[in-house]
Amino acid sequence: MYINSINKLIMKTKSIYFLIGLFTIMLISSCKKADDSIQLDPEVQQFNSDANSYKSELDQADNDINNFVSNTSLGQTGSGSSGSSALCGVIIDTSKISQKIITFIFDGVTPCFSPSRTRGGKIIVELTAGNRWGDAGSVLTQTFVDYKITRLKDNKSIKFNGVKTYKNINGNNWLGFILGLVKLKYQERAIGIAVTFDNNKNATWNSARITEWQYVSATTNPSIPYAHVIFTAKGDTAINTFSNVDSWGVNRFSNTFTTYYNTPILSNTYCGLWRFNSGELVHNVNNNNFTLTLGLDQSGNPTPYTCAYGFKVTWSSGNKNGSVILSY
Repeated sequence: MYINSINKLIMKTKSIYFLIGLFTIMLISSCKKADDSIQLDPEVQQFNSDANSYKSELDQADNDINNFVSNTSLGQTGSGSSGSSALCGVIIDTSKISQKIITFIFDGVTPCFSPSRTRGGKIIVELTAGNRWGDAGSVLTQTFVDYKITRLKDNKSIKFNGVKTYKNINGNNWLGFILGLVKLKYQERAIGIAVTFDNNKNATWNSARITEWQYVSATTNPSIPYAHVIFTAKGDTAINTFSNVDSWGVNRFSNTFTTYYNTPILSNTYCGLWRFNSGELVHNVNNNNFTLTLGLDQSGNPTPYTCAYGFKVTWSSGNKNGSVILSY
């Protein structure tokens, strides 16, 4: 029962773990500007919003897939069936489960989540390495076919076509995890994801990252009196002159972009997994840099407290330089 609770904690909150765009989208409405006369370019603001949508919507899909797959064996035999599920607006086709394939079919009409939105299209999930998803070295391959999310309040949409893989590096050793002896570790790869927005603008997205989960007991860290989980993410490839790259591609304005980490980003379940306590990443958009330094106090210094106040964004675009400190 306890292991299942930890499993659900990790899988159900996955939709916020990769939201690097959560910080950058807040650039549009900052709470403390270093120089009010310096504004970010509208195209950069839109890219920040697109980055948030890309990560959050695909992470929500991962969340649904993990919630279902963690309770099944893709290597099991049997013809399977199709039918509704506890997931929002989804029919799951398990007729090919003996071939290690499951298809998630989205109805396109059921309002889901907050803010309310619908999802259409389908995601084909195949266990392409390993006998079970929980085994070390196993790989899930996800194929997105016209997977479209539409936000109901403004009819804004984003659609995905392409293939992404997840590798379970360490395997799901739950006993070792709870004892603090092993970490859960996953590797993501996505190359050439075709993204279409509601105004028919197109983008191409690639990603490569490593994420880790570490369980910490109440007696291990004296500054946090409760058991908690530490989350770490870092880029996992090199592109041109950049190392530790998390994502790259061409945005809706036909500008190239690369997001890379100067240092891995860390958060925990005690402070809130979206309130990162340390780390630094850079968005390089059309050869201009936007640096996010995480885990700071209100003065923009590394936080001396258990939980951080916020983060700082520094940018250099042409002859304009600027910075802003934002709260989480």
